Amino acid sequence: MQTLSIREKPGFTEWRDLARDLLQREIPPEQTLWECGAQGALALGSTPCAETREKAISSFRVSRTFLELCELASRHQDDQRYALLYRLLWRLHHEDRRLLARATDDDVMTLARLVKAVRRDAYKIKAFVRFREVKNPHGEPCYVCWYQPEHYTLELALPFFTTRFRNMRWSLMTPYRAAHWDGEALTLEDNPDPSRYPAFDEVERYWLQYYASIFNPARLKVKAMSGQMPQKYWKNLPEAALIPELIRRANPTQSSVNPLRPARNTAPQRESETPPERADPQSIRPSGLRAAKSDAP
Repeated sequence: MQTLSIREKPGFTEWRDLARDLLQREIPPEQTLWECGAQGALALGSTPCAETREKAISSFRVSRTFLELCELASRHQDDQRYALLYRLLWRLHHEDRRLLARATDDDVMTLARLVKAVRRDAYKIKAFVRFREVKNPHGEPCYVCWYQPEHYTLELALPFFTTRFRNMRWSLMTPYRAAHWDGEALTLEDNPDPSRYPAFDEVERYWLQYYASIFNPARLKVKAMSGQMPQKYWKNLPEAALIPELIRRANPTQSSVNPLRPARNTAPQRESETPPERADPQSIRPSGLRAAKSDAP
């Protein structure tokens, strides 16, 4: 059994180099074991498989589409993703060069599922990122965000942010990597320190007040809202803490069977700096006609 370790995240380049070497050595997928982030894996050149028959495959090429799909699928959290990709590569070489066209094939279907999940996760970053303002040592404003994607999709969203927020200095941090933009160049940092993420800023308080004020109980559709804004992403949204209470106020008769639970924000927090609005979402009151009626004598 050949043990392969992918140390990088997401690790597509590392997988590609290992897979190419494995294919040249004619090592079938069932004789490989792929590990993510493990240490002490065997080096290819030092394994007994070096005695296996080498076959010239210089003429074998895979399509650009396959490589693009592999690059996307390698960003998925599934531990079996690298084994799947090598099995597909092996079958493309030994079984059918048009394998990807077989939509009912189990491996092809799994690849499509992983790619779809990664693309969706990358899209959600653009919608659910919330920056907080800090000052750099020169007193200039910088915007920092802590976001926890479901997969390794930070890099896929960076072209959007470097275009939309080109004139701003910002840092987008995730648990596995951070991207820093200084207005001219983009730098990446592995395993960023989450304590650099500020606990709050003044703008966020106004954002929470605005979010509560535009909430329209007459148009409340919990199922549709959850579909557009799945609860698994609420941990990245400061306003998500307000939603259960807003729903309860909109429909008091359902307060005992609230379908939504308060979101748990996993972003690093410093209790001493937590503003009242974050600690007590009920302090944010909706404005407008409904609020006026409740205040009336």
